[in-house]
Amino acid sequence: IKRVASFKDFIWHRNIPALSPLEIARHGWYSTGDDFMVCCVSCQENLSLALPEAESGVRSGFVEKAVARLSSAHAEFCPWSASQSPLDWTRIDEPDIDKTAMTACKISTLGVKLPAIKEEIVSEWNDLIEKMIPEVSKDTDEPQVQRISGVLALCGWRLGTSLEDTLEDAYSVRRIGVWNFLSIQEEEDLQEARKVAKELGTSMDDSSELQLPEGREYFDPLQEHMGWHPLLQKRDGVPGWQYILQQQAEKKDDSGEGSKVLKEKKDPLQFISRVRDILDQW
Repeated sequence: IKRVASFKDFIWHRNIPALSPLEIARHGWYSTGDDFMVCCVSCQENLSLALPEAESGVRSGFVEKAVARLSSAHAEFCPWSASQSPLDWTRIDEPDIDKTAMTACKISTLGVKLPAIKEEIVSEWNDLIEKMIPEVSKDTDEPQVQRISGVLALCGWRLGTSLEDTLEDAYSVRRIGVWNFLSIQEEEDLQEARKVAKELGTSMDDSSELQLPEGREYFDPLQEHMGWHPLLQKRDGVPGWQYILQQQAEKKDDSGEGSKVLKEKKDPLQFISRVRDILDQW
């Protein structure tokens, strides 16, 4: 994680899975802070991962060479040249509910200052959120704070460690200030104002008080991540966050709680997708 944390610059947001910061760090490299330059934590060899523009027509060849160099550019007797961290290290897995609930508890200390998240996003995580409510409710009795804290923790966020009123990802690469987004309190005030306006027959367009505050938007807990985050990268043919929800749905189905969820779990196409995911890393 310390190696991944060094890739803070947005230049690494290149949508090349085989050269994502996770994959580079898996091979023992960390970012030096210079453009596309990395250094091995053991042998201290340097490696440039700069690539030509996509429009150049030769980029794919350079990508293949760069991927190969992740192993070959190490010094002769460097252990990283032949032994990398496991591939699963770069992939999303089902969350540990107890640990995730503890993370949600810490997040909940921000209370109604937490960023509001659209209901259609929150509701997708309801089954997992419900499992965490007993623990999170010990720290806050605000239902919306409980739910928002839960979905933030499930989507890979934690309470900021170095700056007040912030959230950060597990790699300490992406940090956001909650003040930049519509807060739970502001959303509740807005909903109440709109309710009163509707009762009075006032048009929603007649007052700025009935609109989102200027410059404030709902927080999207997935899209605010770097593009190479495991929740956004594919596993078994689907983005990581969908993989988590599918696994949860399959368990629910197996336990008899659902009757129509993912009957194709043994579909051979899923096996093919898994193989493709592995090949994409090479």
